[in-house]
Amino acid sequence: MMRGRRAAVVAYGEVVFRAWKDAGWVRGEIGDGFLQGMVEAAVHAADKEVARAARRILWAFVEQKAVAGVEKLVFRLSEPVLFRSLQVANSNVRHNALHLLLDLFPLEDPDVTKDVNDPLLEKQFFLLDKLLIDDCPEIRAVAVEGICRILNQFWEVIPSPTISKNLSKIVDDMSKDSCNEVRLSTLNGLIYLLDNPQSHDIMKVLLPRLSDMVSDPALSVRAAAVDLLLTIRDLRSFQYNKVVGLGTLLSSLADDHLRVAKKITKLLIPSYFPSKLPLKEACDRCIALIKRSPAAGARFCEFALSEGSSPQRLVGLIKVSISRALSPSGLNSEQTDGLVIASAKLIKSLSDEGSNLVALRECFANAKLKLLFKTAVSDGAQAALFSMVPVVSPDDLCVLHIECMNIVVNAAVTSKQEECQEALLAAHKLVHLSGRSDEMFEELTNILQSKASYFSGIYGLEPPSCPVASTKRKKGKSLKKTPARSDDVVGNRSSTPVILNNEELAAVGGAAWQLSEILKAEEMRAAFVQSYAEIAFSSLKVISQVYIEQCLHFESLDLSPVLAYLSLATYSALQDVDQTDISCSESTIVNQSLDHLLRCYDRFVNGSVTVSTNSTSTLNKNKESAEHKHQQHVTPEASCAGNPVVCTINVIMLGTSILKFIVDTTTIKLVNESKVRCVGFASSYTKYAVSAMKRHTEGSSFNGDDLKDILILTRSSFTYAAKLLHLVLASSTESASPPEEAFLLANNLLDLVPAVESFAGPRYALTLVSVVKQWLPVLILGLGCRWLLGPESEIATKTCNLGDADLPLWVAVLAKNELLEAEEPRENDQSEQGNEHEESPSSKKLAELMVTLLKKGSPKVLDSVGGILLSNLQLALQRAEHGIVLGLARFVCDKLLASSSSSSTSENLRLTHDSLRESFFEVDRHCREGLVDDEGSMQQLESAKILIQSVLPYDACSQTS
Repeated sequence: MMRGRRAAVVAYGEVVFRAWKDAGWVRGEIGDGFLQGMVEAAVHAADKEVARAARRILWAFVEQKAVAGVEKLVFRLSEPVLFRSLQVANSNVRHNALHLLLDLFPLEDPDVTKDVNDPLLEKQFFLLDKLLIDDCPEIRAVAVEGICRILNQFWEVIPSPTISKNLSKIVDDMSKDSCNEVRLSTLNGLIYLLDNPQSHDIMKVLLPRLSDMVSDPALSVRAAAVDLLLTIRDLRSFQYNKVVGLGTLLSSLADDHLRVAKKITKLLIPSYFPSKLPLKEACDRCIALIKRSPAAGARFCEFALSEGSSPQRLVGLIKVSISRALSPSGLNSEQTDGLVIASAKLIKSLSDEGSNLVALRECFANAKLKLLFKTAVSDGAQAALFSMVPVVSPDDLCVLHIECMNIVVNAAVTSKQEECQEALLAAHKLVHLSGRSDEMFEELTNILQSKASYFSGIYGLEPPSCPVASTKRKKGKSLKKTPARSDDVVGNRSSTPVILNNEELAAVGGAAWQLSEILKAEEMRAAFVQSYAEIAFSSLKVISQVYIEQCLHFESLDLSPVLAYLSLATYSALQDVDQTDISCSESTIVNQSLDHLLRCYDRFVNGSVTVSTNSTSTLNKNKESAEHKHQQHVTPEASCAGNPVVCTINVIMLGTSILKFIVDTTTIKLVNESKVRCVGFASSYTKYAVSAMKRHTEGSSFNGDDLKDILILTRSSFTYAAKLLHLVLASSTESASPPEEAFLLANNLLDLVPAVESFAGPRYALTLVSVVKQWLPVLILGLGCRWLLGPESEIATKTCNLGDADLPLWVAVLAKNELLEAEEPRENDQSEQGNEHEESPSSKKLAELMVTLLKKGSPKVLDSVGGILLSNLQLALQRAEHGIVLGLARFVCDKLLASSSSSSTSENLRLTHDSLRESFFEVDRHCREGLVDDEGSMQQLESAKILIQSVLPYDACSQTS
């Protein structure tokens, strides 16, 4: 039955029914045996497919109720099981029983009178009403549709109060259910109920209460709400605009998903572009719609053809719309732009209709495109006009070339490109299609070169390559792979130091953003990289260098120049790989540009970018200069003349972008020689982020929006850094150990969790833990990589000596959590004192996840991490942080080694065993030689010693006696 198709199972049911009907002496065995088993399966089967198949077998009998004996048989077999099962605790049984009740409704005894059956019918409605508020959403959804189906089929026999009660509950309560599926079932059930004309009177009163469902958060519910309106539209006794107002519908049409917008267009076509009216009157109605809501009108025109409007009538609508737009008396600019955009949408939908192209092109004769462009004000209207050109003027694609170039150049030299991005992208495409992309590339490249020359003059940097002489450029000149120079990062200081203003810096972003978009478009990218990459790259190199230093002076950092610089390096490298026989790893373009940026960023973040005593920023290399004595090294925040919060966000935003580039290029194997440098950058950047959060925690200087921004950046940068760590560890082999920077990066990434918790609170930190969880196996391997990967001879000689390293923040917080967990509940009079050392829930969750993974994984991994933690214990002991010593001892002995015997610890966890033994001797020495001052610290060390001794073999500790 489970493996059979639906038709086959139904056929089985028919065979069983015929057998029962004709069997004679075996009828009782079929009924009381086989059919009773089907009823039990339909209700109690754990598998829903089994229950569904059993119901299909029973349906063969339900359909034949008119046959003598069938209704009584069904009632006798089902009634004892059904009503009891509808009220059991098991939701699966209730769900199955509900389906069976809906199939059998109304369940009545044919041998008794109506007066006896009425209470039975009331009981069924009572149970259905109860199931409408069931805890299980799936049951509520089935109950809603089931009641509507019952009302549709049995309206005449159901009492009016019962109908009103059920429908009011469905409309008022179930339409606002928290579950999307229940709200969807409400609408589907009501659509089904409207098939019964007897329901229309009461539905006229109830349906307006559902008007909000057109704006429901769930797309499927919004689509079903419009389906309900479409059903109402086809009923003479209803008016859909009395259920949902026209304003609400137009708002949804303008902004909602394609699926909903198409349905609303279908709903509105008979009113706003009816096929039964003369064309002029239909066009007037559509234009009235566009005037009322230009955005909704444009969307209406976009889908009018697909929803049934005639192509010939739509061409007429285009003619009328263009005519109105060119003589816009009585129209405001928004309405005029709406007419232009609507015409463009119509033209796009009709472009595949070859028979209409001639008529379309006639609409734009006599330079109408240029005239229309003068009337178009908004970014969307201009983009719409550019998109029309290939369809309506295929023989003269340059008809709007001057207008395209004006938009490109104007946006490139101002900070307003955000306001015209749609028109810019359309202009790029049209210029390329017209075959004059060289002119556009030349303009953008010269703008970047001009700004780069200006910057290099101010800061004493190496100037970029010369500007493009003309559009008649020689093809085949790609980006040169010049050797990196030590003076690329900094040059000779200018005698006139300048801090660039926001407008100057933002203006560079316009040309850089356009260049990034050109590189994304495959059809334009190859032409640009082939002929303009060298000049653009050298210009962006200078600009990016200046942006890194000047990022402290931005109120809102625009990373377009840096991103364009990195994108151009990537695509140039990939083109070299495609055109030559070199491998990805041999391409030096990406490696050189990445090294250049990392040097700039490292010097900047680590304070080696200098600031003169008159607060003027420079990019000069002063450590070898006599002028060094007049200058001081500063941290990024210290050199920030503006808001330190904005400065921190800018620095982290810049670092996150570089990390993303590193990961992308490493993944496609464009970065090879700089891998260790990249991991070192990721480690230092993450360490900076942790320290920045600590500084701002003390001042509590972040507001809501800034806090969200920095936390989003932190999650992104964590993911990129963790992926980089994974790539580095995956490329390590027995002969090539992972770099020490991988170990530092793993620690710094784990430090982010307690840093975010102290900076933003547990709620935000727990969201970060959900991201960390995905990468936790990589971080654990990173912690133990020096003792897990590499030649066996080297691994055997390595120890977990951390030397003078700092104690990782995550280790310190882990130890403090262990102490808090071990403490007895404080008395009420000591509660205020306890608030200073509250438990860190996110760090505790992180520790639990680590313990689970370590216990499930290889003993070698557990051994290496145990050795690391015990090395931190010894470091804390040297620094007299005795609480951390006890906390780490508790974590290692009670959590990591809780299920390990002393003998297995010494055999399988050799590194941990040796570290435990060494830690025991050190703690014991501190206790015996009186190296601890106060009694509390002495008790902590004694407790740590007892814990360590409990997991060590007896002979390992015998030397102390």
